Amino acid sequence: MKRTKQILIIVILILIALNIIYLAFNYSKEGNALTATNFVKNEATYKFDGIPETFELTEIKTPCPYCWEFIFEYQSRNSGYGDRQGLIVAPVITNHTAKIVIQKGTIQSAVLDNKWDMNLQKSIEPAEQQQPSPPRERKRID
Repeated sequence: MKRTKQILIIVILILIALNIIYLAFNYSKEGNALTATNFVKNEATYKFDGIPETFELTEIKTPCPYCWEFIFEYQSRNSGYGDRQGLIVAPVITNHTAKIVIQKGTIQSAVLDNKWDMNLQKSIEPAEQQQPSPPRERKRID
């Protein structure tokens, strides 16, 4: 009986420690920065021909609680997005800006150059792109 209690206490302590590690990773800037970095580096555009020496985290914004927007910049050796294997591409150094929004460890949005949905691996249609809202009409009060 005494041995069972000891094992139970050890198991509970291990579970508490794992929970603390999980929360620290998913609710910290550093943990989410690592998640965002790994996402961009494993995305098809960067994997195809991204230049590692140019990869840089340039900005971190905090738009909401437990939410971060990470902005990365890097260059690729060819034009285009995604896996372009077998396609004709222009061999030109291309600058890219990736914006990754993560909330509580989950990627909410991943957009490259405001043109490419990194999650869906497809172009963002013009209607889906962020457009400024038209000004609202002001009502005149007499």
